[in-house]
Amino acid sequence: MDFFKSFVYNFHNISDDSYKKFAALTTSTTFLKDHKIVKIGQVPANFYILKSGIVRAFVIDDKGKEYTRTIYTPIGTTGNLSSLITKEPSNLIYECLTDCEVLQCNYEDFYKLSLKHHDLSIFHYKVLEKVYIREESKILDLTLLDATNRYKKLQQQIPNIDNLINQYHIASYLNITPVQLSRIRKKC
Repeated sequence: MDFFKSFVYNFHNISDDSYKKFAALTTSTTFLKDHKIVKIGQVPANFYILKSGIVRAFVIDDKGKEYTRTIYTPIGTTGNLSSLITKEPSNLIYECLTDCEVLQCNYEDFYKLSLKHHDLSIFHYKVLEKVYIREESKILDLTLLDATNRYKKLQQQIPNIDNLINQYHIASYLNITPVQLSRIRKKC
């Protein structure tokens, strides 16, 4: 089974007709490390299915400090869902931390297709559920876990994370300083 079909059926079994129509909306592309797939102020049109690589969503405060909100890894979706839904400018930057291979799909075209095909609506709903659960889990981790346990959980979720991306991105995601991360890594 190819990558896209496996991705789709992992969420919901859709008809062959729906699959073909959805697949026709996607294009395969590669982004190089440091490429911004969504920029602040941009009204994005596409969402992405990450086949390989790592993407982060982050914001920069008035003093120039970066705050990483989410780290995306295969096999998952990425893109500013809020901006796609509201058609308003993004308040986050989505940046490739490594070279990334993605399937790209226009959100509006997919949404219109899902309104015509009930099985795609269910698929869409299940993807949104997963996004919600992921984001809620991140909020709970920041609330309930100390920095060491957040780091350990991240290592479980993304094995070898320390060798994949810069330490300051990891620290930012964990909501700690790089110095704190260094101390935690020495203890673990």
